[in-house]
Amino acid sequence: MKKLKCICLILSALLLMQSVIVPMAAEAETMQTEPTETEQTLTPLTEELPFGTVCIQKGCRTINGMAPLAGSEKKLDTAQSVFLFETNSNTVVYAYNPDLKLHPGTLAKIVMALIVVENCGMDDLVTVTEGIQSYVPAGVNKVQSESLKSNEEIKVKDLLYSLLLVNANDAAVALAHHVSGTTAAFLELMNKRVKQMGCTNTEFGNVSGLYTAVSNSTARDMARIVMEAIKNENFKEIFGAKSYQIPDTNMVQGRKEFKTQNYMIDDSTLQDFYDSRVTGGFASYYESYGASIVCTAEYKNMNYIAVILGATRTFAENGWQPVNYGNFNEMASLLEYAFNSFKINRIIYEDMALSTFKVNGGECNAVGQATVNVDSVVPINAQMKNIQMNYKAVGGGLSAPIKKDQLIATLEVVYRTSVLAEVEVYAMSDVKPADKTGVTIRSAAVEGSKAPSGLLSALGTICVIVLGAAIAYMTFNAYMRTRIRARRKKRRSQRRRSN
Repeated sequence: MKKLKCICLILSALLLMQSVIVPMAAEAETMQTEPTETEQTLTPLTEELPFGTVCIQKGCRTINGMAPLAGSEKKLDTAQSVFLFETNSNTVVYAYNPDLKLHPGTLAKIVMALIVVENCGMDDLVTVTEGIQSYVPAGVNKVQSESLKSNEEIKVKDLLYSLLLVNANDAAVALAHHVSGTTAAFLELMNKRVKQMGCTNTEFGNVSGLYTAVSNSTARDMARIVMEAIKNENFKEIFGAKSYQIPDTNMVQGRKEFKTQNYMIDDSTLQDFYDSRVTGGFASYYESYGASIVCTAEYKNMNYIAVILGATRTFAENGWQPVNYGNFNEMASLLEYAFNSFKINRIIYEDMALSTFKVNGGECNAVGQATVNVDSVVPINAQMKNIQMNYKAVGGGLSAPIKKDQLIATLEVVYRTSVLAEVEVYAMSDVKPADKTGVTIRSAAVEGSKAPSGLLSALGTICVIVLGAAIAYMTFNAYMRTRIRARRKKRRSQRRRSN
């Protein structure tokens, strides 16, 4: 019993020490505590980039995005460069060699048409240059049914339809002379305009895109050009037209209706590539440059600009009948991939409560909210749980006081290896300093610490269990001894009576 009493005394002393040491350890660790389940971890980025540039340099946001959502591996058979951009959500969905400089061929006419609609009225009359045919190389596309005549008076609108539907080079010369006086002066306008659009990798050698080694562009730059051009309603209407007939002029009557050479938008000439989702486009082919195409396409809430440069066209043994068009075949595959593999989700809502953030010295955690809606393209089977939210505190950490609507953090929304968006996070309400409230705030370190305090807590628990067992044993032992003494006393009393 004496040994047992000693053990109890030792255990009681250990319990007393634990009750003193644990709070001291917790107080020492207050500023180093791990967040509780309701607090958001604020993870520093491995590389510091200014806010708003991470989703570009390491993500797919805006047309400048360098990490496409679907990656940059080769998906089409022969295209040298591909760019797929969703305009509603500002997302680069897929890109393959998007900044590779290639000859754009007659895609240069898109820039030409944009400059014309920006500088002319659609019903303005153009007087065709004397000797127009001498400015146009032999054997190239011209205004269909009958080429332009010297001194013919024809509307700007008629020439633009000829330019974009049938790639007419005499129309290109007539428009250039009308706007700038010479094709050289108009070419200067074209190169200046593309620089204004941010196309740093684009330069044109002539107005039509024919027979020049100087011209170069990229799939990303062509997407920029188209995105700017379709803001103009006159351009957009012609870009999506299936057919057109030029009215009679002072020189030519009875020109026949002509069809677009973009087989993605019209099936009257060739049915193989027609796609009802395609809203506009322009195609180019020359043996030395390859087959290229740009298209706009729309379905449900998705609007795409798709660009293919330098695809390979193959022909039958007769040498003129295409077996594989290259640009049209691969654009059809690209659009099927675009619409069947992806969807648009709203990943952040305006006024959405995002998470809670620990505030050092604060009466409580700060609740962060977004102030904007953020939509993004995501894979068709993607779930929100697969989208990662990475937060970074402003200034490296938050300290009381915090004011309502104060910027407290930034958020990077990541899917796999691509940053979908960056969002500023603001406080939903004030957070006062704890010493201003009259309320004692227990440190989260007591619950979250894992080092000395955790060990001492475990030791204290063991001591309580052992001490409780020892006290129970001593109590039971004392009870049994009392009963034994009572029996002995009773027996002695009975013996005395019998004697």
